Amino acid sequence: MTNSVMHILNRLSGSNLRAPLLTFRDVHGVIEMSNPIYRVLFITIAAALALPATTFAKPNINFSDTLPVTGGISMAVTSHKLFEIARADNDPYTMITAAKLRRKAGLREVPLPSEEEGGAAHTSDGSALVMSWEEMLGLAVKMSNGNETVASLAEDVRAARSKGVVNGAVYSKARIKPRGKRHYRNLSFEGGKFAEVYAEGHNEANLDMYIYDADGHLICSRTDPSNVSQCGWTPAFTGNFTIVVENKSDQSSSFALMTN
Repeated sequence: MTNSVMHILNRLSGSNLRAPLLTFRDVHGVIEMSNPIYRVLFITIAAALALPATTFAKPNINFSDTLPVTGGISMAVTSHKLFEIARADNDPYTMITAAKLRRKAGLREVPLPSEEEGGAAHTSDGSALVMSWEEMLGLAVKMSNGNETVASLAEDVRAARSKGVVNGAVYSKARIKPRGKRHYRNLSFEGGKFAEVYAEGHNEANLDMYIYDADGHLICSRTDPSNVSQCGWTPAFTGNFTIVVENKSDQSSSFALMTN
């Protein structure tokens, strides 16, 4: 190591000087230098060369395999989009299609522990809700003003068997304060399997989403101005993740967090 350090120091001293600024002799392991400044440099560089290389953890995401799969979350997202279109257009038939998709998604409620951070006082009362397929059918019938065809289609959906229902999609209900955040920590996702997280609000609040791996790397974020947010990625290996839902609006929001 001595030769390596001396090589660096002699290069630092330059070759255009009239006399060498650095000489050393090693007697019984003791190094002496003609200039005290170089003694400090020698110790500093020697210590740096002796340090092991630092290994930094890589983000827990497989960038080469992030294609979504058709599952319960995707169906829930599509059903919400159809629901919004049906409500805006007062279209009971589109509402029935939204209800069929939401039923097929097979959502199951599984409470997830979470922590609130910051935010102002809640602006409204009430518990968090998730729009069920039964409620969508009820809205469709109400929109139709007694139309027998719509009523018959809604009854067919209610009576249909659960054939084709997708398993694995779960949801947890929560509320979030104005300008506040809600953290879901240590949620495990399987390596090599596409992971999805979806937050669906039930008013006009602006919900953003951020996903972090166990080492704090930001894996995914969605910050568009809407009351829904969706993230999808493929973990490189099985591990824990933190989901942060942030309310960027000045009103409280009830929402459902869905995961596969």
